[in-house]
Amino acid sequence: MECYVSNLMSNSSKMKYQRAVLFSGGGTRFGLYIGMYAALEEMGLKPDLLIATCGGSLATAIIQAFATDTARKSYLQSEEFYRFFCGHQLTEQRQLGKLGWYVLKKQLDKRRAPYLEDVFHRYLVNMEHDLSPFLPTLDQPYSAEIPAILIGSRMLFEPSAVGGRRGRQKLYQKVIMGDAEALSRIDPVAIQIPGENYGQSAVASAIEVNAEITLLDAVRISMSDMFYIEPIQWRGDYYAGGAIDLVPVELAQSLADEIICERKQPYKTQEECLVRAVLGFSGNQRLQDIDQQYQHIRWIDTADAAQQLEGSYCKKGIDWRRFEITLSLPASLDEFAVSMEAQWNYGYRKTLEMRTGVA
Repeated sequence: MECYVSNLMSNSSKMKYQRAVLFSGGGTRFGLYIGMYAALEEMGLKPDLLIATCGGSLATAIIQAFATDTARKSYLQSEEFYRFFCGHQLTEQRQLGKLGWYVLKKQLDKRRAPYLEDVFHRYLVNMEHDLSPFLPTLDQPYSAEIPAILIGSRMLFEPSAVGGRRGRQKLYQKVIMGDAEALSRIDPVAIQIPGENYGQSAVASAIEVNAEITLLDAVRISMSDMFYIEPIQWRGDYYAGGAIDLVPVELAQSLADEIICERKQPYKTQEECLVRAVLGFSGNQRLQDIDQQYQHIRWIDTADAAQQLEGSYCKKGIDWRRFEITLSLPASLDEFAVSMEAQWNYGYRKTLEMRTGVA
């Protein structure tokens, strides 16, 4: 890998892309990003680079797989995608005495990743490691027409080390996956995240750039989410998701002259405490730092997505009678299609409202 990174750095002087768009994920809001992309094309702002994390990576795979917005929306509402979306079951961690009690304890602990947390076995949703049998339409190479970069993380410890004290050990390494040509433009030194928030975290400063991971494997890696979706193994190493850097503006700035990015709502209390417990930094501090340091970004404000799209994507709840976490899923393909339509329309409308500067 060291040799590969060295080769990449020698190519980092290539001409920048004109425009990069960041899809930051956030649950199952896949249709939102497809609507965003359609609006950008309509506005004459079609990106020539996509950068995606978490759920945004799956939307990126859909964009890459189809040539038109009509075809992309049709796939969003297809039986194949519906079956994948609704085919996941909750694990025993759904019981509030398990994951719920754990989250409550972590809210009270303000330390930065003091222990090696068990994200190998403590997760809420079962998702297959190999997505190709379930999303065969998306099992394609990266598209040269729409270059894409996906964010994930490599775990620097084994399951046997879980429960130990971290000390100053770094536990996660950012991994940048994607189109080989796009990756060849990256200078890993130039995309470091500055400041104490990351410097004192459990995230290593060295960044891995990997062009060997296939598109669907990269999507699955990026979608792994601590305590939500299990990490996976790839060539002997464990890989976790894009939560390590949900808004990779340093990467976008190094590769493109113009950046368009979703303005996300702040982390909820539970989300903030889990990021702090596992990765050792503050997600909300990261968002504040971006606001202060990158005011030239063109923002798409989706801060009200949870309210506007209530009932239009998979949502966690609590069944107090059974004392367990629940997931609300569409009961039929027709209901699913309506939800995807609502997401698409929201993303499309919010993008048309986009303006430069802080919202």
